[in-house]
Amino acid sequence: MRKLRIQLRSGLLQFWRGLRQWSGDSAYETYLVRARRQEGEPPLSPKEFYVEQLSRKYSRPNRCC
Repeated sequence: MRKLRIQLRSGLLQFWRGLRQWSGDSAYETYLVRARRQEGEPPLSPKEFYVEQLSRKYSRPNRCC
C-alpha cells in the first residue's frame, strides 16, 4: 500500500511539473537554472524577466491575417 502511495505521489508530481512547463509557469525557474550556469551578468529579477519576455514576444511582426 505504501509503495502505491509513493508511486501515485511521484506520478502526480511529475504531471504537475509537466503542466507548469507546458503553461510557461516555470519559465523563470528554468531561466534561473540556466543563468546560474553562465558567468557574467547577474540574473534578472522576476519583474525584469517578465518585461523582457513580453517585449521579446511582441517585438516581432505578427502577420496572421
